[in-house]
Amino acid sequence: MILVLVVFGTIASFFIIESETIEEMPIPIRIFLGLIAFLILWILVDTYYKIREHKLHYCSGPIRGQIDILKINKIQNVKTWYVTSLLKPALGSYGLTITYNKFDDIYISPKNKEDFIAELLKINPNIQII
Repeated sequence: MILVLVVFGTIASFFIIESETIEEMPIPIRIFLGLIAFLILWILVDTYYKIREHKLHYCSGPIRGQIDILKINKIQNVKTWYVTSLLKPALGSYGLTITYNKFDDIYISPKNKEDFIAELLKINPNIQII
């Protein structure tokens, strides 16, 4: 999926550079640019985390899911821009990596990390904080 976006984005960039106005761009390129703009806006407007009924619900645009808080093993405070988690429903570059089940992890960036961790610890006090 990412490779398709990179290839199509590269092709689209040639048309963007060559075109003086949007009307001169081919229709598929205009549609592609509109979809990308919509996706970015959707992620910016619709990213949040909620704790309900022993579950951590996360949403970031089209990325949605839930994690059983009782299955969370550890939470690591990440202070680097690069994270290795495959799932990253986050807007911030300094957030939390949550490890759950046996080998699953997710990167999130709640507004107030300390309060967020405290709420998770109320439900599962066995979570290791790093």
